[in-house]
Amino acid sequence: MDRIEGSSPRHRSALAGLLIFGFALASGCTGVLQNLGARWVTGKIAAVFDLDDEQRMATRAAVDRTIASAPEVLGPRLELLVATVDRALAKGMTEKKVLVIERQVDILMDKAVSWILDEAAPILATLSDEQIDHAERELDERLQETRDELNAPEEERLQSRQEKFIEAIEKWSGRLSDAQEKQIRSFVVSMPDEAPDRLRADEKRLAAIADRMRNHPGAPVIRDLLWTAWTQREDWGPGTRSAEERRADGRKTLLFVFDLLDSKQRDHMSERLHELHEMVKRVMGMDEA
Repeated sequence: MDRIEGSSPRHRSALAGLLIFGFALASGCTGVLQNLGARWVTGKIAAVFDLDDEQRMATRAAVDRTIASAPEVLGPRLELLVATVDRALAKGMTEKKVLVIERQVDILMDKAVSWILDEAAPILATLSDEQIDHAERELDERLQETRDELNAPEEERLQSRQEKFIEAIEKWSGRLSDAQEKQIRSFVVSMPDEAPDRLRADEKRLAAIADRMRNHPGAPVIRDLLWTAWTQREDWGPGTRSAEERRADGRKTLLFVFDLLDSKQRDHMSERLHELHEMVKRVMGMDEA
């Protein structure tokens, strides 16, 4: 399910995040679209980091390797995750099943991030101070949307959270009834708004990564730096709730949503799951492997 604000923690720091996202997108085009997709991903990464020609060529080579190895690296774990989710949708969701799914997602994401960082670190090690400054500015701008949302009046902020929650659910369930929407809006009111904590953590992590990279420590250290940022992504600092608390609330949220849906909506979720699975298999080349 699309991320529902407040139901689970952010996945990544801003600087590591865009790099991970960019390289991961390379898994999204194979066959006749492979060249176009690789160019697009390379261009996105090059724009953020203001890469020179040599760095751009190295990035393109890394993207091509990522595309080629995606089915082997991610395919089996993705198949397992889809099967587990589909069984839970068909036979009923429980906290134990959600914990299993959560663990499978963690394993899949850790595998993907580790694999991507192996490719990315040598390229990041070649960045100049000016390129690091450029990337920090670009990525900080991506946090501005959250800052703008937090500056909105409290009532407007709550309404926005409710609308995003409903929209995320309906992408999977189809149209919700008025009664379901009413229950969901009431549920969102009871949820803690932890966006300020998350924003502060993202800002701090972005600055720390950029400062460390300006020392030009080399690819192994940069790889470790970004991996640490990934593994500590759920630590939002002193005075905030623990990752365990937020994850527990996330599980309760998913169970609340699942119990709210009728059988037709649950079937719609299963159909949507299989549609996305087939699409991912096509774009990752898994149907050709």
